[in-house]
Amino acid sequence: MRPRVALLALMAAGMVGALAAAPGAPGAQTKDAPGAAATGVTGAQAKAGATDVTGAQAKAAATGAPGKPPATAPEAVEERPLDAEPFPAEPSKQPTAAEWKTAPRVRLSRSGPAAAGCRAYRTREWLRIRCPELTVSAISLLGGKTEGVAFWIDPPRGGSELPRGGEVMFPIRRGDRRVIQILTFGPGYDGPFTLLPAIVVQEQWLDDEPAPTVTAS
Repeated sequence: MRPRVALLALMAAGMVGALAAAPGAPGAQTKDAPGAAATGVTGAQAKAGATDVTGAQAKAAATGAPGKPPATAPEAVEERPLDAEPFPAEPSKQPTAAEWKTAPRVRLSRSGPAAAGCRAYRTREWLRIRCPELTVSAISLLGGKTEGVAFWIDPPRGGSELPRGGEVMFPIRRGDRRVIQILTFGPGYDGPFTLLPAIVVQEQWLDDEPAPTVTAS
């Protein structure tokens, strides 16, 4: 096994053990909760607002944030406009796993070809963007508010040594501005495991605008 591949496998294994053992972490209590940003860049975690998140998962930055993505509503459900339902005037708590299971799919303000395989879900003011088939190497919050931001990178599956699938979650509130980057693996100076940008998610809601704008491209 090549050294870099072996290192990635060990990192993924370490993530699984740490997640299962985390005391009091909602991710250890339910198998269906979404993840969030966390401390460290050891290949499994990173703090929201830090330069990037690398590895197999990102743990909750906010207290009580879950640590594993929930099951979602059936993919056949028609997408609603992002602002089909009014946004609450007051901030609400991060959705539970049960709420995400029934959250409707929504259509972002704009999506590019790179995000064609991604799906967006909204409950109250919270948005979850999941890309189940993208090989995700890292997720970075490039700028904007860190409050409520959550990341998750799925562990390898199907005999692969690379993680497949990832998601971002954040609240959409008036005055917000955020830029989040999802990276993948590709050829480069560091070989086949060079981190390359794949998708950029931008969210903003200016005070004088009636609705937010969220794009993924």
